[in-house]
Amino acid sequence: MIKKETRDLIVAQALQEIQFARQYKQGKTSSWKKNEDLYYGKKVKSEEARANVDLNRMQEFVHTFLSKIDNSLTFKFVHRKVSQITRVKRLNSLRQYDANRDMWDFKDIVGKKQAVIYGRAIYSYFADSATGYQPHLENVDVYDFLVDPSGGGVQLENCMYMGRYGVVKTTSQLKEGVKSGMYLKYPTTDLINGSGNSTETSQEETNKNSRTYDTRVTTAQKEIGNKDKYKFWEWYTTYEGERYYLLLNETGANAIRLEKLKDIFESDLFPFWTYACFPDLTEFWVPSPADYVREIFMAQAVSINQMLDNAEQINKPQRVVDITMIEDLASLKYRRDGYIKSKGDVSKAIREVFVPSINTPIEVFNILETIQEKSSGVTAASKGIAEEDKVGIYEGNQENTADRFGLINKAYAFGYQRFARLYEEGVREHLTKKVAVDILGPNGVEIEEVSRKDIFWKGDMFGITVEASNAELALSMGEKKLKLGFLQANAMNPIQNPKKAYETEASINGFTEEEIRQLMDTQNFGDADLMSEAERDIEMIMDGKKIEVNRKASIAYKQRFLDFVL
Repeated sequence: MIKKETRDLIVAQALQEIQFARQYKQGKTSSWKKNEDLYYGKKVKSEEARANVDLNRMQEFVHTFLSKIDNSLTFKFVHRKVSQITRVKRLNSLRQYDANRDMWDFKDIVGKKQAVIYGRAIYSYFADSATGYQPHLENVDVYDFLVDPSGGGVQLENCMYMGRYGVVKTTSQLKEGVKSGMYLKYPTTDLINGSGNSTETSQEETNKNSRTYDTRVTTAQKEIGNKDKYKFWEWYTTYEGERYYLLLNETGANAIRLEKLKDIFESDLFPFWTYACFPDLTEFWVPSPADYVREIFMAQAVSINQMLDNAEQINKPQRVVDITMIEDLASLKYRRDGYIKSKGDVSKAIREVFVPSINTPIEVFNILETIQEKSSGVTAASKGIAEEDKVGIYEGNQENTADRFGLINKAYAFGYQRFARLYEEGVREHLTKKVAVDILGPNGVEIEEVSRKDIFWKGDMFGITVEASNAELALSMGEKKLKLGFLQANAMNPIQNPKKAYETEASINGFTEEEIRQLMDTQNFGDADLMSEAERDIEMIMDGKKIEVNRKASIAYKQRFLDFVL
């Protein structure tokens, strides 16, 4: 139990950190608001142009950009020694099961949309076993997240503090927490005796309400004022070299839960992972793809509205009229088969006021579009609307565009590496009971029940790999074609190594190293799992453990033991 004097000092430090990080980030949000105005279609009445048409260019840009990076990356664990093959397969099967039931693919897309608009996607991940092993991947709104600015923009573990706002608890949850000893009695009871804080005004709520107001609702307030609803900061800080977790009520300046982080998570890692579209070594809150095209889209809207104004003036022009020569001014309005009575020379009676060209705004729009395509990589080709006759040029442009999106893939692949680490730690700590998973075996898909003892051995470490998405796979299509053509043309050449050529062709076509190894293993393929069991049994013998007779033992299995003995 942490002493009250120490708790008060940690709470005071956390409140100071929240205020400092909030003030630092607030300066970054002005550009976010401009992006939101364009994406959500907030219209401001123009003082100059009569037309006020929303082109929805920001929506088009965000959705096109998102469609190019929408394929979820997949982190997988890889074995570092043969005895780990079966256990790694179990862990990867569990990961696939957790990804499906926890909707990782959908949450991935939601996060990527924030990355395109705001420059960064943020997630929290943890596992628990209160009601059986459960994974919890959650999106964190950029407005709700604060982080130590001095930690830089790459490694979260370099930060001294971070946290998210808007963690909701109900009255019953608070009471249950007090009863179980999870929440501190007196600050929690004082909070319950109040009237809830769901409508409290914080900078985070103000920012989010402004975004809501941009969608043209009648009120910016989203909360109805539920007395049974309480919002907290989930804050992580470092005090005297030790990491702490706080469930913090900022308005009341108290924490209803305060514990050492290692008492909650064995790994002592901050339970967040994040990535930026354009990562920066020294800055966490970086510009977004939308920032680079926003001003161009605003200028294009001005050009199109000018074009519409010019078109209206051409269709309904103003005229200078010599009223002494026109008997009836009302007759100047167009009528079918109408007549205009005039006195004297008609050519001198009426003259139209000069109207700007309709083509000039269109030319400006097109120039701006070219600039936008060059700056962002979101071209007509990437939208699927390009009219290109020269196939070679088209493929070259596609490859260069894919390079840009591939850069984003690499950025969030880095985030996935941390996600994989958090996931592995969650399984190690909370998979205490067996869970049924699908394992692909020699006879097809088989159901196997596994627990952490079936996956992890003491001192064992697995490797982690992040599979590429479609954008990365399309990076060097021209180079792949040239290499494949060369290998096929020299298939009968005696100086070409057939085994190496086969391995290279398989790699070009997207096969992983492990898949290539299995394809080329004509002797033991199909026995890989059994050979893994042989390695496992040998390690158990070396550790002085007793092994059971393996009823599936093959000649290769027995040969491995013979090789070990000799």
